[in-house]
Amino acid sequence: MNDAQLKLAQAKVLKPQYKTSQTQESGVELNQNSAPNIPKPDAKAQAWQDANTWFGRDEEMTSLALGLHEKLVRSGVNPSTDEYYRRIDETMQKRFPENFGEESLESDKPAQRKKPSNVVAPATRSTAPKKVRLSKTQVAFAKKLKLTPEQYAREMIKLENANG
Repeated sequence: MNDAQLKLAQAKVLKPQYKTSQTQESGVELNQNSAPNIPKPDAKAQAWQDANTWFGRDEEMTSLALGLHEKLVRSGVNPSTDEYYRRIDETMQKRFPENFGEESLESDKPAQRKKPSNVVAPATRSTAPKKVRLSKTQVAFAKKLKLTPEQYAREMIKLENANG
């Protein structure tokens, strides 16, 4: 994370280079040998970067980490605390679970019991009654579409029958 910040700071410090004739005419010489005073990353930052090999290699993940850094710093979280790194790790594992495998923070949480899904009667009664179970997500989607669960179930059955 600090490497990216250092590169950003270096890019901001760079000045456009002028032709030698312009510098001689103006009488001003640019001192190109002076490097900006850039602080070295602290031990925690270095350890975090060593543990997260994707940093600096995966553009999307690195960009998210840098954005999180800016957001945390603006909200007053000190970048040298364990809380700072914990929050970055949590967010990265939520957004990119496929890159963290089974080590994710989700596995640390106890399993929650799922509520039973809604049972809805079928659209027609011409055949033996067939109950349709809607998942929690399907019910939420139906509400978003401003449909009742029954209307959503009818349309779902129509689609199933049309597709075979």
